Amino acid sequence: MNTRRRIAGVAMVLAGLAAGGALAGLMAGAAIAADAPKPPAATTPAAGPVYREFVLGNPNSKVVVIEYASLTCPHCAHFAQEDYPKLKKDYIDTGKIKYIYRDFPLDNLALGAALLARCAPGNKGMGMIEKMFNEQLKWIQAEKPIEPLTAYAKETGMSDKDVEACLQNKAIVDTIRDVYSTAASLYKVDATPTFLVGEDRVPGADYARLKEMIDKALATATK
Repeated sequence: MNTRRRIAGVAMVLAGLAAGGALAGLMAGAAIAADAPKPPAATTPAAGPVYREFVLGNPNSKVVVIEYASLTCPHCAHFAQEDYPKLKKDYIDTGKIKYIYRDFPLDNLALGAALLARCAPGNKGMGMIEKMFNEQLKWIQAEKPIEPLTAYAKETGMSDKDVEACLQNKAIVDTIRDVYSTAASLYKVDATPTFLVGEDRVPGADYARLKEMIDKALATATK
């Protein structure tokens, strides 16, 4: 699919969902898009969860790494399974970087899954993201993807009522849409995964290149 058409198509999906809701109904179907691609401002609905950034590592680090990913993207799942553990061990757990995970949903199913992770209580959202990547084929190929996704949500302490309310949380959908739009327009993100190391864009699941850029940024930050 042509990059321009891909961005326009996904933007229309997000705009439509933000305006009309009905996300749970869309997720109940088996079909998903095969061609998987302003800093978020928390918006508070009348009641329920609010959008929160997923931030790991050292919040005061001068080196900030942002990942834009889609939960239905196979390349993102590969990175999460094979390379993210190395990134976490070498740079996040050691406090060398501040790592931020942001959603860049490429289809309705990715949006629904991201929405549920953002609604997870406490600090359980990133763990839910990791599990969804590790078990990606299981839920994206399910006849009713909402069923395994609901099971993941319940593991974080959410109830059926919480899941239903989350899928209608327009405020969080609007923020995901804003994050997506900013990534596409300001940072030229047009596919997933894409990383930002400071102002430098690193497209694709190329860990060697990502590591090179992080090491360069760390060296510069210590001068």
